[in-house]
Amino acid sequence: MKVLIINQHISDALGGSEMQCDLIAKGLFNRGHQVVYGVVGRNKEKYPDIPYKAIPLKIEKDNELAKLLKEENPDVIYWRFNKKYLLKAVLENQKLNIPFVFAISHINDITKFAYKAPPRAKSFRKKIKNLKKIIIMMLDSARNYRAFRYVDAVTAQLSSQYNKLPVKKQRIIWNSVTDKKEVFNWSKKYCIWVANIKAPKRPEIYIKLAEIMAKRSPDTDFLMIGSVNSDSYKKILNNVDSPNFYYLGAKTPEFVNAALEKAECLIHTCKPEGFPNNIIQSWVHGCPVISLEYDPDCLINKQQLGFVSGTFERMVEDVEEILINKSLREEIGKRAKIFAQNVFSKERMVSEIEEFLQEVIHDKR
Repeated sequence: MKVLIINQHISDALGGSEMQCDLIAKGLFNRGHQVVYGVVGRNKEKYPDIPYKAIPLKIEKDNELAKLLKEENPDVIYWRFNKKYLLKAVLENQKLNIPFVFAISHINDITKFAYKAPPRAKSFRKKIKNLKKIIIMMLDSARNYRAFRYVDAVTAQLSSQYNKLPVKKQRIIWNSVTDKKEVFNWSKKYCIWVANIKAPKRPEIYIKLAEIMAKRSPDTDFLMIGSVNSDSYKKILNNVDSPNFYYLGAKTPEFVNAALEKAECLIHTCKPEGFPNNIIQSWVHGCPVISLEYDPDCLINKQQLGFVSGTFERMVEDVEEILINKSLREEIGKRAKIFAQNVFSKERMVSEIEEFLQEVIHDKR
């Protein structure tokens, strides 16, 4: 089959959905399928390290998708670009009637009136401006939500996302991650936090945790990895005054894997969004997860793969417990690694995606 994947590319935007799309594209290509990647927001001329075809797609321009569909004539479209321009895309596909699969990657994908909260404003004028932005985002989200009447099938990352959209054919397909790793060494034992540094990830909570643990566990460092584009967060990072805190910047998934393999634990402070890749990466490399409140599909608690603290105060205690109790840490890490090997393999994910796309194509004929 010939598959058109639409999203940003991992070479341009190092995020969870981009990582998944690259793994899926490579996996399907290696199984003998034709893969075309419609790259939204492309800022590189060439992607030399990929085996599949990557084509720039200016999705915001009228008929750009329709033109690409006519040129490439794929058997199925796999869309993982949230709801942005979704209504426009499905309408441009109407004449060709190519099977269209929407992949949920964020909680806002299943929320009709979704929005991303702007930075907190202090002045009344800015508060009104923010309110207008929120209303515009909510209306745009609802408008694109109408696109689901033209979507043939949906993939969900979690059971909590399943059957939350008005599309008949749906399936839960868990993510996977690359298991490749670079070389990483650190002189002291350390905990780690990994995510793009922005408000929904709540990095300030991790910084506060590091400051407290500087007194309670002075032999442990707290590392932070992730890209930062916000001036406010750049300022926060530049002003951290804690001897055990180190911001390492944006790093590749392979670097992160190596760092997680030797970490005492991953600290997760993010708000619920999708199925975080950093959590799966941690389990693949035998690293316990301590999450402030989010437990995807209740796996941390059910499978005993770390702790879901619930409160900041409890998180401090959980981190201290992991640092002190080596046998507990090793037991959780071993259990996490075995669990991840069984359920988060790339082969499993690609097989499920391949089977589902073929079913969708068959159903449409």
